[in-house]
Amino acid sequence: MRARVIWAAWPFRAAALLVAIVVSAAAQDRVALEGRVIDGTGVPIPGASVFIRDIATGLETSQGSGPQGEFSLEVRPGAYRVSAAENDFQTVSEEVEVVDRPPEPVVLTLRPAILTQSIIVTGSREQELVETSVAKVEMIARSQLRDSGYESVSDILSEEPGVVTRTSRSPGSRAGTQIHGIDSRQSLILIDGFPVVGARGVKGGILNMNRQSTNRLERVEIVKGASSALYGSDAIGGVINMITREPRQRFDADVTASAASLGGVDLRADSGFVHGRWSGFFAAERHKRNPYDLTPQDIDTTGPGFRRYDYMGKLSREFSENLKVGLIANAFDNRQASVFAGRTGAQVTTTNDSAQNYGATLNAGFSAVTQLQARAYYGKYDENSEVDLRAVPGPFEGKANLNERLYRFDASLSHVLGNRQLLQGGFDWTSNEYRGYNRLVGDNNGQSIRMADAWFQDRIQAHPRLSLTVGGRATNHSAYGSQMVPRVGLMYRATDGLRVRASFGQGFRAPDLGQLYYRFLTTSGIYQIIGNPSLRPELSSTTQVGFDSNVGRLRFGVTYFRNDIRNLIQTELVGRPRTPEQLGAILTEFGIGSAFSPGLNRLTYLYRNIDNVFTTGLESRAQVRLSDNMIVTSGYTYLDARDKATGGFLSQRHKHHGNFRVWWTTKRLGGLRTNFRGTYLGKWPIVGRRATLIADSYQLWDWYVAKPIRSGFEMYGVIDNLFDWELLT
Repeated sequence: MRARVIWAAWPFRAAALLVAIVVSAAAQDRVALEGRVIDGTGVPIPGASVFIRDIATGLETSQGSGPQGEFSLEVRPGAYRVSAAENDFQTVSEEVEVVDRPPEPVVLTLRPAILTQSIIVTGSREQELVETSVAKVEMIARSQLRDSGYESVSDILSEEPGVVTRTSRSPGSRAGTQIHGIDSRQSLILIDGFPVVGARGVKGGILNMNRQSTNRLERVEIVKGASSALYGSDAIGGVINMITREPRQRFDADVTASAASLGGVDLRADSGFVHGRWSGFFAAERHKRNPYDLTPQDIDTTGPGFRRYDYMGKLSREFSENLKVGLIANAFDNRQASVFAGRTGAQVTTTNDSAQNYGATLNAGFSAVTQLQARAYYGKYDENSEVDLRAVPGPFEGKANLNERLYRFDASLSHVLGNRQLLQGGFDWTSNEYRGYNRLVGDNNGQSIRMADAWFQDRIQAHPRLSLTVGGRATNHSAYGSQMVPRVGLMYRATDGLRVRASFGQGFRAPDLGQLYYRFLTTSGIYQIIGNPSLRPELSSTTQVGFDSNVGRLRFGVTYFRNDIRNLIQTELVGRPRTPEQLGAILTEFGIGSAFSPGLNRLTYLYRNIDNVFTTGLESRAQVRLSDNMIVTSGYTYLDARDKATGGFLSQRHKHHGNFRVWWTTKRLGGLRTNFRGTYLGKWPIVGRRATLIADSYQLWDWYVAKPIRSGFEMYGVIDNLFDWELLT
């Protein structure tokens, strides 16, 4: 691999071509379709999603309601279905006939409903209804986040079919998130569409979802399978997009305090406002846990003690119907202490890590059919660790730092072309930088990677019942040159209650800076991991076919999936050099520069392209609304994940994964809400690619109950792992 920077003019040429197409589009006579979105008491709902669907062609466009719940869209004369949607509300629709003059304003009234998940925001930043989206996207609504009692996103993800997350409540490595058997390293984590920083590629390649709080979120969207065509590099296994909360009232504030086992204390406060054309939301949290030890015969702790602070703020201003600006900032500061078993006794490692993320968004409407979005983003992650040196033999630097900086700018344009196409496209520019003392080649000097991307998507309404999406992305990488990935999908509405979806997409993921340049020495001094500048990019392809239906109170869906990954990057044990000669032989064999300066007498692991793998299986989900106040849901995922060369089942994967939930709420008993939830994970190999050590299956059952005790006050309780069924034979 040659580290080189290539001037990528073609992304900007593609964007200029898209603008030219839009500017040259002929103007046509249009009529204003206006209305309001309100709740059952008549109060306006700002920020609700309004969808206008052309009944003749099936083409659907969307916009958000204004501060007073108002909306206005210019359309051609014809028949339209106007829908208003908001998560945790029942979607409502009304058909309108538009002639040569504006019709009467449409008033859409939304009423609350538990576990109603209506809206998704795809990688192209276009809002869509779940039922009409070509892409298969799972979503966790605000009511589910609130009524789980969980403080971190990792816990709530653990209850989703096809998603496996290791948390403090389950065996295995912590905070790693698999999507259809694809590891966390190959999945992209976003917040409001912006990438999240957090030492990706160094700490096992995962972003710690235990650091992401549920309190600030409106919903979580999960895209499964290769999605690089829309989301860019790193999205070869899937995408998790955390959408932050939007204010809905003139002023609202909330304070929550809770206590848990292991000395757990959680304090949260948030407030939001809507005033004229301004709106804002702000939140602050403090979380604390004591360390715990499930293996008292050993000196090390199973889970570290920690205290964490989370902060978040967002502010938006609507200057006109066609111009809106938004700002967002979020941060966390975490400190934890762990006890490890060193070669001569116990070691104590204290780690401080923190992150800050800042984003700005501009939404502008050039016309009734043309919209522009531009965004800028800056993220930083800093970690400082210190080891108690009294039990560490030999010369060893007890302090280390790790720093990441991420800069990003992107712009996208969407244009309704005729009455059957929604054309979208844009370009992205990203710069990612790492540095770290005693870990990076050149000690505390930094390494950086830059990418310039251009993408497009054409959503074609070939028939009122048939939607087709064609798209792709071209990436110019400063170290790996140019790559292109396509995406195609279709959705056929066989009936109003039956939808069939099929999609194919490819993904591209360049090795991250941790895999290329870092050397990582464990605080125990037992092993080390060395970067490999000669790594090749990972390539993937995903095929999905499935259907979902809703008949009365029953919703049911099944999806077949297959993911193929080439050049999968893994760590491989290459030896334990005890002399300089043995170490030199290893470095020469694998072409590793001496600047990495590996240590002696340590198990030495090296990043290598060693595998071509696949994961395939079936995922199903069913939901029955027994009444307006009670819902039962269940899901099951069968997974076959194997190494193509050996045929061995991949480690850390479960062949069987099931979920079951009962949610109930009532206005009686003072407004009681409760749910009972269970997750089952089958037996799984935990050692090596040809593992003979198989871990037992396990299941977790949780119970949540909440009840208002007076106006403005609520009491809730949670029991995690209700039956204490940690492991089953």
